[in-house]
This record gives sequence, C-alpha cells and structure tokens, in this order.
Amino acid sequence: MAIVLIVLISLIVALACIGGWVAYQAVQAKDSLERAQGTVATLQTDLTSLDVATLDVSALTASADSFASDVSEARQHTNDPLFKLAEKVPMVGPNLTAVRQLTDSLDQLSTDALLPIVDFGKTLTPAALKPVNGAFNVELLRNGDTALANADTAISAASASLASIDTTDTVGQIGSAKTTLTSALGKAQDQIVKARGTLSTAEGILGMNGTRHYVLAFLNNAESTGLGGGPASLSMLTVDNGAFAITDQASSRDFPQTDGPVIPVDAGLRGIYGQGINETLNWSTSRPDFPTAGNLIKSWWEKYRGGTVDGVISIDPIALSDMLAVTGPVKLKSGEEINSGNAVSLLLHDIYLRFEPSEIQSGTDAFFKEAATTIFSGITSTSAAPDVLITGVNKAIDAGDLMAWSANPDEQKLLAGAKISGVMPTDNTKSTLTGTFFRDVTVSKTDYWLETTVNLQTDVCTNPNNPTFTQTITLHSTITKEEASTIAPFIVGDNFGGRKFSTEVYGYGPVGATITNTQVGDSSVGGSARSSSDDLGRPVGRAIVDLAPGQTNTVTFTYAGAAGTYGAPALQTTPMINATAATIDAAGCK
Repeated sequence: MAIVLIVLISLIVALACIGGWVAYQAVQAKDSLERAQGTVATLQTDLTSLDVATLDVSALTASADSFASDVSEARQHTNDPLFKLAEKVPMVGPNLTAVRQLTDSLDQLSTDALLPIVDFGKTLTPAALKPVNGAFNVELLRNGDTALANADTAISAASASLASIDTTDTVGQIGSAKTTLTSALGKAQDQIVKARGTLSTAEGILGMNGTRHYVLAFLNNAESTGLGGGPASLSMLTVDNGAFAITDQASSRDFPQTDGPVIPVDAGLRGIYGQGINETLNWSTSRPDFPTAGNLIKSWWEKYRGGTVDGVISIDPIALSDMLAVTGPVKLKSGEEINSGNAVSLLLHDIYLRFEPSEIQSGTDAFFKEAATTIFSGITSTSAAPDVLITGVNKAIDAGDLMAWSANPDEQKLLAGAKISGVMPTDNTKSTLTGTFFRDVTVSKTDYWLETTVNLQTDVCTNPNNPTFTQTITLHSTITKEEASTIAPFIVGDNFGGRKFSTEVYGYGPVGATITNTQVGDSSVGGSARSSSDDLGRPVGRAIVDLAPGQTNTVTFTYAGAAGTYGAPALQTTPMINATAATIDAAGCK
C-alpha cells in the first residue's frame, strides 16, 4: 500500500508540475501576445500612410521587430512538447490547440507579410525617391509591388488557416480572438490591394508602362487669373521608364486666338468668364479649378503642337523662388544668375524692361524658354537634402503656386482632396471656404504693382442655422503716373494706354450659400458690380475695378448660408506677386 501511495503521490506531483509548466507557458504566451497587440495600432498607422515626408523609419523598424519577436516568443511557448501534450486533456485541450494555431498563424504572417512590407517601407526615403541623372529609381516601385504581392498571398494563406481553426469547444475569448484576427486580415488585404493600385498608378505616371507626356505650364502672375496667371510659357516633359527630359517648348503666342473654342465648355462658365475661357490660352486658368485649366491646356497643346498630353503641371515664379531657396541659384548661358531673391522680380517684371518695345515679346519668349530649362535642370539635379527640397515643394503647393492634373481618371483620383489638385472643397464640413480671385483684363503685366487685401466677417460659429458671410476686398495700385506713361504699352496694356488698369474680382461664397449683395465702394473710382452666378456648387459674386495710378477701391460681397454643419472659416485667394493680406473676423470660432 505504501508503495502504491508513493506512486500516486509522485504521479500527482508530476501532473501538477506538468500542469504548472503548461500554465506557465500559457501565461508567457499570453504576455507575449499582449505585447505584440500593443504595437499593432502603431504599425497599422505607419503602414497605411507610408508618408515619405513623415515616416519614422527607425520607429517603424523597432515596432515591426518588437512585434515579430513577441509573436515568435509566443509561438515557442505554445509549441513546447508539454504544451502539445496538454492539448490531449479533455476540455482544456481544445483551447490550447486553438491558441497554438492562432499563434502559428500570427508568426507566419509576421515572417511572410509584415517584415517584407516593413522592409519596403524602409526604402521609401526622400533620398531614394530623389531623381539621379534625370531619372527616378523605378526598381524601387517594382520591388515594392513584389513585396506587396507576396504579402497578399501570405494573408490569403493565413486567412485560410484561420478559417480551419475549430473554436467550437473553446472559451469565448479564443473565438473572439479568431474573429478579430480574421477581420484585421481582411482590412489588411484591402489596404494591400489599395497600395498595389497606388503603386501601379505611380508606375504609369513614371512611364514604366509606356512613355508619358506632361505639359509644364509656367504661370505669369504679372497678368493675374484666378489660379495665379496665364500660362505664358509651356514646356513638354517627356517621361520614359522613369527618365525625364524637356522635349518641346512654346509660348502663349504660339496658340492662335482666332480659331474659336479649343473645346466646348459649359455655357454657364462662359457666362461668368467670357468666351476667352476656352478661346484664349492665357485665360484658360481663369476659373479657380485646376482640372478645368488642365483640360483646356491639354487641348490647346494637342491641337496646335500635336501628340497626346497625359497631364498638366503648373508652376509660377513664386514657387520657383521657394525651390531655389533650397537648391541654390542657377546660371543662364549668359552667366546671369537666377536665385530665390530675384526670381520673382526678374521673371515677372525686370525682364520686360530689357528690350525695346518692338522686341519685348520675342525677347522675353526666348528668355523664358532658357530660364525654364535651366531652372528645371537645376531643381531636378540638385544636391540639396531631399527632405528640405520636399519642404520647399510643399510650401509652393500650400500657397497654390504648384498644381497638377492628370488626364487619367485613376491617376486623378490619387490627387483628390490634396491641395496640389487645385480643387476647392465640395462641402463645408472640414472648413468653410470663401474664395477671392482676380483677373487682369487690361492685357498688361501691371499686377506687379497691385496690392490686395481681403477680410471675411462671419457669425458662422455662433449662428450655424442662419450664417452670414461678408467678404471685403481692397485693391490698390502702386504704379506712379510717370511709370504708367513711360513704360512700354506691352507692359502697361494697350487697352487704356496706362491711364487705368482694369481688374475683375470674383468672390466664391461657401458651398450651398446664396449671394445677397455686391457693392463697389468708392463711386469716384472706376468700377461696377456685375451679375452674380453659381459655379462649383458655390455662389459667385462679380465686380470690375478700374484703378488709375495710385488709386484704391473696395469690393464687398455678402452671402447667406443655409442651416448646416460648418467647419472653421477659411480664405483662399489668387496667388499674387504681392501676396493678398487675408484676415478673418469670426466670433466664437476656435
């Protein structure tokens, strides 16, 4: 009996030890999985955005390595021989089996999906994306697509494995974990599909699936239009498998104004901006909507220069100045330097004073062509730090001095909602935007001397059910009578011989509002209100102001908003040589 008792006691102790060991392994696995879960949110955020400008590669790597280590450790615990032996125990066993299978799936995902994607994310640095010798590193995109394709396959395999795990006889937490993981994998796969689509689109943009042709439109802010200025100088940028070069150039004079509409546009648009909107290249940027301008510029180029245009990029001297501040100056063949300090004045004013009146157009056209090529080469081959260059580009985008449009609908979707698209918001949810836009109708280069301000007064934050918006715009001409009478007609405009300068003013109210009043302030100064209209889902107020040298006048538009949800009030203006001073008075707004 004693021997039997000893054996029984020994067996009980052994079983207790085994049970304790299994329990220990389970607890350790649980702790490892909980640590892994803590890094998931960070990884999801980083891998969803993969924002080159803000991606912290070291933090991403640390999070991925931590997740992989914790999951691998959990797998070691759940694959312990005694742990597997305990899976044979009734009631407890099915739970342990399911936990092991779930852990195995996570570990496989970490190895086959997460780490390869993170490795790709680590390559998305500004330096890697910077062009070298006139070409982008297209292999980077190909490698990324391979990594994402492999991850997609791994997730599909993991999803199938999860589906086969039997949680019928397990505790509720295990079944919930399976459901949560299955849902997470589905979302991850959706993100991978989107990412692969984005990469595929980028490959198309970079000419990896056939040569692309983009018009670079250099806008002249000295002759303002809604988006900044008319496209006085244009270059064809040809991109083939990542390599890019300027292959053709033209000036606005190369596109006739006597052939009628280049393409049809809505009659309402011609009602607001006149027939010149689609009959004159320089007025193609009148409407504050870059897709409209992009399509018109594309049509002008295709009709008179030939070929197929895949997209349009606009840039003005203000943006060039921002970029030259980062890249450093460039030199023309003559040895003349263009730098951040002189780019705006040189390209928008000084150059016109160098030539005799009869030679201004031909002389400036030739100068602009060389300047465009030289500056483009300087910016794309700069040794400046890529992240600093990106900062300069973003500054230009935020100010509306750099915009892009694609003729490919899928590619255009990538730009949707981004400032570079040149599209105003279609609702008031995030911000309640009011726009102030100008267009020179003197046919001159005198906006170099035009100063503007705009003030918005609104009670939208205290009275969202019946808000009002009052937009007060001031225009002041700083040109002197002596300058106006002695400078060449090409600069001051042939229309009025320097006696006055005419500017159209457009006020775009908040989405869904109505315009209730338009007033031109000083009756002693030339100007008048024009009929209001609607465009882009917004009310449009219109006025014209005629300023003699040194004069000032004010235009006021008043809008009534409907009851609704309104974001904080905001102002958007035409990018002017002398930036419009914008202020907002809105009681109760944060």
